[in-house]
Amino acid sequence: MISRNQSHYFIMSAIYIELADFNFAKGETSRPAEEVIKDLLDEEEEIPLFILDSVNLSLLHYADALKAITPYLKNWKWERIPLLSQAILLMSYTHFYYVEKDKVDKKVVINTAIDLAKKYVDEKQAKFINAILENVLN
Repeated sequence: MISRNQSHYFIMSAIYIELADFNFAKGETSRPAEEVIKDLLDEEEEIPLFILDSVNLSLLHYADALKAITPYLKNWKWERIPLLSQAILLMSYTHFYYVEKDKVDKKVVINTAIDLAKKYVDEKQAKFINAILENVLN
């Protein structure tokens, strides 16, 4: 069984892969999220619904997330933010507003994002993610 912390890692990773493969001109990814997630898990492991929903909803609400995040980027453009940081921001936004709406505290979502950021991006990006999420998750 996959823990909640492991789930967040898989969600972040799948979103990152999808962002890397995203064809902005066509507005689509090259593979379905389920296929990407399956590649990350053990071959025989069933994809937990929380992971699948989180990744699919992140991609589905990409435009909403971008619209909400962009005003807080101050001197940054979304396209210039490292893909892994984008993935963490998208995952967090979606988790708060769509996956567990009204069921999860803002602090929990931000702490999860910061934990991932501290492991996978530099400290400056972790602080950047924290600042953005503090403003976006109201």
